[in-house]
Amino acid sequence: MLYLKYVYFISLVILLLSGCSSTERFTKKEKDFSGKTEENFIRVLIDSKSNELEFTVESPVYLLSKEKTVALINPGNKIKIVSNGSDTRLEIRDEIFKADYFGLTPKSNSFSYGGKEFRGEIKIISSGDSIRLINSIGLEEYLKGVIPKEMPLGKGEEYYEALKAFAICARTYAIMKMTKNQSAFGGFDVYTDVRDQVYGGAGVENPLSNRAIDETRNMIITYNGSPAVIFYHSTCGGHTENVSNVFSSGTINYLSGVEDGDPPFCSTSSSFKWEEIYSKDTFLDRLVEKGLISNDLYSIQDIFVKSRFPSGRVNELQIILRSESGEDETISLFGNNIRNVIRTSNNKSILKSNWFDISLGENENIIIQGKGYGHGVGLCQWGALFQSTQGISCKEILSHYFPGTTISNYND
Repeated sequence: MLYLKYVYFISLVILLLSGCSSTERFTKKEKDFSGKTEENFIRVLIDSKSNELEFTVESPVYLLSKEKTVALINPGNKIKIVSNGSDTRLEIRDEIFKADYFGLTPKSNSFSYGGKEFRGEIKIISSGDSIRLINSIGLEEYLKGVIPKEMPLGKGEEYYEALKAFAICARTYAIMKMTKNQSAFGGFDVYTDVRDQVYGGAGVENPLSNRAIDETRNMIITYNGSPAVIFYHSTCGGHTENVSNVFSSGTINYLSGVEDGDPPFCSTSSSFKWEEIYSKDTFLDRLVEKGLISNDLYSIQDIFVKSRFPSGRVNELQIILRSESGEDETISLFGNNIRNVIRTSNNKSILKSNWFDISLGENENIIIQGKGYGHGVGLCQWGALFQSTQGISCKEILSHYFPGTTISNYND
């Protein structure tokens, strides 16, 4: 019986998919595939593969085209998606369909994909030879899958004002990305990882962070009447950084470095102080991996901080090497890029920050003693959390890290 229903729905697909064309990308309001209109849909890339992508349906979903429901796909069915020039080809069992794009919407309130639960809908599109699965979801619902992944929730309501402050930050960041990408229907606005904001979907939602989002609904940070450029990081180490020393955005008044309290608000973070120790070979391998030297047959003569930014972070790091033939070679590393080159001693991530002291130990070991975690620009998350425990309001927290900005309602 289930198979007969499946075939019936597929026959409808054949009739309704012909002549599909792409739709306009909405700026502040966007229709989902069912024809509903909601404020501020955001497009989240949840998967992408070259040429083709195949997955098994984990929860019942409707297949959509031209804002109409045309089929019900039950759990256990495999969907194969193939890029076919300007079209997307979708294969379910022995049936093949072509369209500019497809949509999947959950039969219930959410759908499962890759072991995670998502609200909203999936858009299936081709872009060149790339297949993309894009979660189209209302902005406020998206944020509910972001905050628990980006911020500790604490015990009780001790972090509540920080959660509200971060909700406003995350919403402002998302609006910035949505505005930037609004002209490209075939694209997406944000990734699900640290390239943008970590997004865990509906499965990570928490009542406390959901309430923080609801209470700050539509609130964003603005400067001179426009959405602000937003950055944030885990732990500033005692002083945030000027944006021009990290990113190529130039000087932005409200993203100048500020002192994070005395003693620093973020000193409760486990990353406020840290240490990394490298063997000579490990350290030289990092330079080889980045193409700075051709091999690791060098001795390390000296390594030192040549200059720092006013915050204390390293502006220029110099490394003096000696080759097997006795020739000296000097390598200079600059600013936040130092983190990408040196990385942690176990090579699992980039260096926590570029605020550190460095020295040569015994057997040419390199010892780095640092503080802070992240690039240091904008809101310090652990600083915000501590301020919340002291009764400081979300608006005061944001004013501290983004001086001169105001809180506005995006939909006004």
